[in-house]
Amino acid sequence: MKKIILTAIVSLMASVSSFAQYNVNYYNRYGQSIGSSSTRSTYNGASTSYYDQYGRSTGSSTTRSTYNGSSTDYYDQYGRSTGSSRTRSTYNGSSTDYYDQYGRSIGSSTTRSTYGGTSTDYYDRYGRNIGNSTSRSTYGGSSTTYNAP
Repeated sequence: MKKIILTAIVSLMASVSSFAQYNVNYYNRYGQSIGSSSTRSTYNGASTSYYDQYGRSTGSSTTRSTYNGSSTDYYDQYGRSTGSSRTRSTYNGSSTDYYDQYGRSIGSSTTRSTYGGTSTDYYDRYGRNIGNSTSRSTYGGSSTTYNAP
């Protein structure tokens, strides 16, 4: 659940980015590297590759624009489907639903704009809050912090 949420955030960012390609680095609470991703623009969306802290492939995702939002499909390092997400625009933000590879709901998130960035709340399939994140704009990109509920 946490992985698909993280990948969805990156993919959503990619779908609205004006850059042809950009990289993201991930860290745990102790500042240790836990992986990275590389996103490139494609026709009507974006393609993202994910790597562990050693540079080994851990999967990928493809995002495409849809009416009032975007749709993302996730794959493991062997190209097998691991899930999907559907994002739609809302007042002052967006709402995302996450699904496993069989189309069953596994959770959701709501994102709203804040001064200098965004704030996102995450929920499990039963609507219970499982955490949140705050993103703020930085020079040349953005920085995101994830928190427990």
